[in-house]
Amino acid sequence: MHKPMSLAILLGTFFALLAAGLPIAFALGLASLAYMILFMPGVSLTIIPQHIFAGADSFTLTAIPFFVLMGELMNAGGISRRLVDFARTLVGHLRGGLGLVSLVASMIFASFSGSAIANAVATGSVTIPSMIRAGYPRALAAAIEGSASSLGAVIPPSIPMIVYGTLAGVSVGGLFAGGYVPALLMGLGLAVVIRAKAKRLGIQVQARASWGEILQALRESALALLTPVIVMGGILGGVMTPTEAGAVGALYTLLMALLAYRELSWRDLPRILLNTALHTGVAMLVMTVATAFSWIMAYEMIPNRVASAVLSSIQQPWLLMIAIVALLLVIGTFLDTISALVILTPVLVPVATRVGIDPLFFGIIVTIALTLAVLTPPVGVVLFVTSSTAGTTLEKTSREVLLFLAVLVAGTLLCAVWPDLVMWLPRLLGFR
Repeated sequence: MHKPMSLAILLGTFFALLAAGLPIAFALGLASLAYMILFMPGVSLTIIPQHIFAGADSFTLTAIPFFVLMGELMNAGGISRRLVDFARTLVGHLRGGLGLVSLVASMIFASFSGSAIANAVATGSVTIPSMIRAGYPRALAAAIEGSASSLGAVIPPSIPMIVYGTLAGVSVGGLFAGGYVPALLMGLGLAVVIRAKAKRLGIQVQARASWGEILQALRESALALLTPVIVMGGILGGVMTPTEAGAVGALYTLLMALLAYRELSWRDLPRILLNTALHTGVAMLVMTVATAFSWIMAYEMIPNRVASAVLSSIQQPWLLMIAIVALLLVIGTFLDTISALVILTPVLVPVATRVGIDPLFFGIIVTIALTLAVLTPPVGVVLFVTSSTAGTTLEKTSREVLLFLAVLVAGTLLCAVWPDLVMWLPRLLGFR
């Protein structure tokens, strides 16, 4: 059978299993197994478990459970509530204040967790009820928190950036450094939309916090605010690897929650560790099985064929970046971020490098574009979380989130066609 037909069967089997409701890791594994049995009879099936094991055999990936643990400890230890209170004293008095509180609190929390879902759970449980009580429609409150939480995987430390850095062999610290400017740009865009919607709805402005209240909130959250300084300062300063920084950050967060804030007890640790193991296990299972799937594509030289096909029609780097962002936005609607990264990175990186695109810059844009999928059904997991918290339907939240999503896509495209905007900080810190 011709290779195009066999590859169509591989992808068709995968999407058919996915549409049937099979978890994505099992869909990838069964599609890979079926392909090898049918079209690779000379290759031993033991290659699949070998590649699954190899996919997990990475020191860099051991950073993931530590960052997940940090997010769990922040949430369980009452730290996310303190961060929301601090954000309220800073921007709560502005037009759309509580919406801006959600945005600022989510951006602060993102500097600990590296996960959009963790953001939505931790800050959304506090900010969404507050917005509803202040007069925000439920769907709008869910959309604001969802959009703000989507920055959780853009602002370092970012779990998807760790995954891309491992797969593409580029500096995770450089990827982290490159995430700050896009996150700030998108945050400003979301703030404009929040203020405009609050003004149109006539949402009442909150009273300005006094200097005493600001200082009190700062004292309450000061130890928490030191966490990203310790973690990212260690990584960007070259003192710690991402894994070491994650371990130090997790230990610091544990001691802070147990000894300083005292809202966490030793009895809570088994539950927190179990949640960390579950979330890490799901991500790692998808990653490792997808590694075997990616090996089949590499074995069949799909990356080279895709690169040749794309480069025959697109030669300009900026045009290629726009096309890839558009492709990733579509793919992200039915594949979660980690799965899409593992499957697509070996395919797309050769395409980008052949037209002179820096793999570090490319990884930042790819990560951001795929992260926006948390806001797009049917795999828009953040929308599910915030809609549930707000007590509204996914359909209503999806309509409200469209303008926010448009701003985030516009910011992604701007960064995609303007590399210097993204790369000046990694260059300044010596990553390029």
